[in-house]
Amino acid sequence: MDFSAVLTDSVTYSLEALMGKWLRWAIFIVFALPASLIRFVINPKTFVASTGGINWSAIPWSQIAILCGVGLLLSFFITGYIVRIYRGVKPAPDFTGWTNLFIDGIKLDIVWILWFMPGIVITVLTSAEFLVSFTDTSGSNLSFLLLLSLLLIAGSILIIIALLFGILGVIRFARTNSISEGINFSQILTQIRTIGWGNYIIALVLFAVAAAIYFVVVMVIAFIPYIGWIFILVVNPFFTIFVARYFTLIYELGEQHQVSPAPEM
Repeated sequence: MDFSAVLTDSVTYSLEALMGKWLRWAIFIVFALPASLIRFVINPKTFVASTGGINWSAIPWSQIAILCGVGLLLSFFITGYIVRIYRGVKPAPDFTGWTNLFIDGIKLDIVWILWFMPGIVITVLTSAEFLVSFTDTSGSNLSFLLLLSLLLIAGSILIIIALLFGILGVIRFARTNSISEGINFSQILTQIRTIGWGNYIIALVLFAVAAAIYFVVVMVIAFIPYIGWIFILVVNPFFTIFVARYFTLIYELGEQHQVSPAPEM
């Protein structure tokens, strides 16, 4: 597998998608704005009570709820746009067919939820029960703690599996327009075997390295006084498109039967 070609194509694709496409770029920025504004309504200094605890009544819950709600609704348009990239549209598509964008975005999130729900539910519930039971070290409770530990390991394994298969699953959903195909374990396993487990793991490692470099850059930018958060809004769309294109190319390497991209509405 020519990973350098995949990386080069992904970078070029993301640059061509936004450079000179100012309206498209502005949509990414504006739609991410509500989530970024949450930091300005949360001031930790005002939440600390004189007793050292948290003054929950001082938290502007209504403002946070509005920003989160608006941000969530707008995020569906962005994830819907990602679905079009997953379908292999080249050059990068425009923001058109807004209703279909919104619906596709919701469906994409549903596929991710279906993949991660079992592992997260088991891990969260087991962790909570583990914390409650940890203080009891009586002999009769040790076997229960062992069972909880095994369940916690099982939940963690499920999350890892969800990540490995979900990455290709969401692209399979985009290509077939079927949520059930997006969680079709056997077909996705066949896809990975066609790619090659070694190649797939290397692709994930390379992405992890690229993501780490990006997040270091973002952390540095975030320290720029007053305008750092604006710069992050500006550069985030490049990484979003890069990630979508990167895994689209990885997916296509494992296609046994070419699936025509769904028509753009």
